[in-house]
Amino acid sequence: MRVVSFTLRRASRALASIVFASAAACAGIVAAACGSSVSSTVPGTSDAGVTRPPTDAPVVVPDAGPYDAAPPPGTPPSCEKYCEIVMQNCTGDLAQYASPDECKGACAALALGDARDRTDNTVACRQYHAGSPARTDPAQFCPVAGPFGGGMCGDRCTAFCELTLRVCDADAGAARPYADAPACATACANYMFTGAADGGGPTLDGPTDGDTLDCRMFHARSAILEPGQHCAATAEQSLACK
Repeated sequence: MRVVSFTLRRASRALASIVFASAAACAGIVAAACGSSVSSTVPGTSDAGVTRPPTDAPVVVPDAGPYDAAPPPGTPPSCEKYCEIVMQNCTGDLAQYASPDECKGACAALALGDARDRTDNTVACRQYHAGSPARTDPAQFCPVAGPFGGGMCGDRCTAFCELTLRVCDADAGAARPYADAPACATACANYMFTGAADGGGPTLDGPTDGDTLDCRMFHARSAILEPGQHCAATAEQSLACK
């Protein structure tokens, strides 16, 4: 009986050794196969659009697409903001208004426009150019920021006619110098603008005479606060601008 029991124990140990060796061999085979599978699949694995490399290399983020090249919107246009910065940045010989009240009167005659405006006859266009551009190059951009747009914020005749017709009317106690906008535009097209040749143009001091657009612009700006004294001078048959 003891002989049989001893024989069975030896057989059990031998069987256990065989099972252990088989398991180890299988584990080695599986590991090799798994290692091959991991190395070939991880690099291509993506998670929510982000590729995750199997090493410590930087994560590659997919390109978000082309950048919108449209200019970013600036500060929303307002007469208060516009007049604040144009009075601050355009001074001395480059001053565009004699006083904040004159600026506000000119602003009230303009459309506010959109904060992205750079070339329209609007407050927004002038406000933009009165900011960083006028601080950087006041000689070039202060006239653009002024009441007549400097040939950039709308054309000069459009700016001149819109301001003149809104400032000079019966409500302001002055006769309209032109029947309507088309009549003003037609007359304006024939006025000489001396600033186009010498880079000058109307200033706070004039010109107060001469058959030019410059002279009429001076009186149109002055008419903002004193329409009775200056509106007639903006007309085609001007007694002052001749």
